[in-house]
Amino acid sequence: MSDPVRPLVLIAGVEALSVLAILVADVIAVLGGTDGLVGAAQGTAAVGIVLWAIVTGALALVWWGLYRRRALARTPFLLLQAFALVLAPLFWGSDVLAWRIVGVVVGLMAVAGIVLGLRPAVRSVLA
Repeated sequence: MSDPVRPLVLIAGVEALSVLAILVADVIAVLGGTDGLVGAAQGTAAVGIVLWAIVTGALALVWWGLYRRRALARTPFLLLQAFALVLAPLFWGSDVLAWRIVGVVVGLMAVAGIVLGLRPAVRSVLA
């Protein structure tokens, strides 16, 4: 019998690593371009880094909870997938092809995560 939670663990892990990559890229962009950032732009960049760090930590905690088969990890997983569905169109609207691809992948993973997370088999395993 296959483990119905394994796809959720995989999705949460890939999302956590992806957001970590965005966080690192954001930090590198800010550190490399601090000469051009003044006043409010520095504050906005700092807030962006803090928000990406919070999302990365939340995804890592959800991944850990799902990996340990904790029932309390299911609801935050589904909420983070809904959050990903809200973020996906922001990436789709970019002029950069790579960000558009990221948006499509994020959207598809979020939909798959919601569908897989709501299965009765997952609910019975995590109960």
